Amino acid sequence: MTTTVIPVLVIGSGFGGATAAARLVDAGVEVTLLERGPWRASDAVREAALDDTAPFPHGRHFLTHLLRNVSMPFSLARRWRFHHDGLFDLHLDGGLSVVCSSGVGGGSHVYSAMNVQPPAEYWNDQHADVDAEAMAPHYNWILTRTGGRRISDANVSVPNAIVDDAQRPDWMQVDADQQPAMGFRFDRQRFNNNSFFGSRDNSKVGLDELLLLPRLGKGLTVKARHEVLDIHRGAHHYRVTVKDHQHNRIDVLLAEKVILAAGTLNTLKLLFTSRERGGLQGMPALGQGIGGNGDVPAYWPCNEKGRDFSQGTPCHGRFALPDDDTNLTRYGLNGIDQAPLPGPLRRRLKRDLVLVGMGADNASGIARWQRGTLRIEYRQSDNPVLEKIYRAFDRISELSGIRVWFLRRYPLTVHPFGGARLGDDPQHSVVNGNGEVHDNPGLFIADASALPAAPGVPPSMTIAAWAGHLAMSLVSVKGEKKHVAFR
Repeated sequence: MTTTVIPVLVIGSGFGGATAAARLVDAGVEVTLLERGPWRASDAVREAALDDTAPFPHGRHFLTHLLRNVSMPFSLARRWRFHHDGLFDLHLDGGLSVVCSSGVGGGSHVYSAMNVQPPAEYWNDQHADVDAEAMAPHYNWILTRTGGRRISDANVSVPNAIVDDAQRPDWMQVDADQQPAMGFRFDRQRFNNNSFFGSRDNSKVGLDELLLLPRLGKGLTVKARHEVLDIHRGAHHYRVTVKDHQHNRIDVLLAEKVILAAGTLNTLKLLFTSRERGGLQGMPALGQGIGGNGDVPAYWPCNEKGRDFSQGTPCHGRFALPDDDTNLTRYGLNGIDQAPLPGPLRRRLKRDLVLVGMGADNASGIARWQRGTLRIEYRQSDNPVLEKIYRAFDRISELSGIRVWFLRRYPLTVHPFGGARLGDDPQHSVVNGNGEVHDNPGLFIADASALPAAPGVPPSMTIAAWAGHLAMSLVSVKGEKKHVAFR
């Protein structure tokens, strides 16, 4: 009996996995993509008539499909499984806590649709083969497809848009030219239930419907509810052990090339687990260079009479304080209508705001593998950008007379990065300029764990650009035939 060997196996379907898979398929490469979570039952997915989908945590599904796992490595239980189709994972750690998502399309279901690039110098001096010029076409590829536009360029009236002078206090300074482009379908003029809990009507552009659905059966196979347990490098291929949650069984897949894009924490867990079990070798720098992209979320209970801040785009826009360049963004509790809350409480929450500060931290954290559990060591004192954001929130409290609430002692991020970072030296990095793991040829990393530094802005476009660069590095052209260049 002949065992099929998959040419390229992609693990994860977020901005890294979906982009890498799409770029390879477009180049004529057969790709199989594994995603631990389900297809979410958006309008586009329902129209595609896919079997075995799962709902977003909307309405009666809110409580059952909100959480997948909660990990608390300092506790006795360490991990609680709430629902295998839950949308969010929480990793609660004293050093750095992380929120991430699960489902085909990855973080595109829960992100704020901000399609922005980091500063031009971001890629400088990181690797001889990677610079701003080399990355530019890969940014252009994803930005063109997500169709990002600023609110001011949308030619429609958008509720709670921060660029509207009437929608903000005088001290909240806004530069229309610095507003983020958004992967949002403004022409539909649907301005609710499109942010943190997923966009069922596809008003927010998701990678499942943008990059994956159009390529199904055209070189791409997607296996949802398939969770990778470990990876073993053999003489001629990789052996990948998978838990098929749909059929409740363990499968073993063989692949010539494996692209890891499971999200920073899950990619690191797989690398640590596989090395511990003898499947992967080396990687002395694994776990180094962890950061949270300077994320600081805050709650601002404005309780502004007559307002409904839950309406609008996934985020209201960016703002700054007088004589302060701290990167701040304003949000309403978009999607709160889907939560099973008493009417008075829901109406109260709609009058409040969420603020998020962000900036380039120093990536000084370390992820360690302790008794089968990922632990993150991250010291606020090594990352002064956090204190800068704290001061900005304190200043907002003073200017508004309403306290801004945030976790001053317990950093929390939705943008973890690093731990398998890019670099030349295998002693201080995990992947080379093509995203290939130094000590394990044929294994690549396409998600934020490979990023060498904090973008300081939402990293989705940078992850996608890195994945595009990686995918195109895998492809060589001979005449009109495109194939994966195996060694």
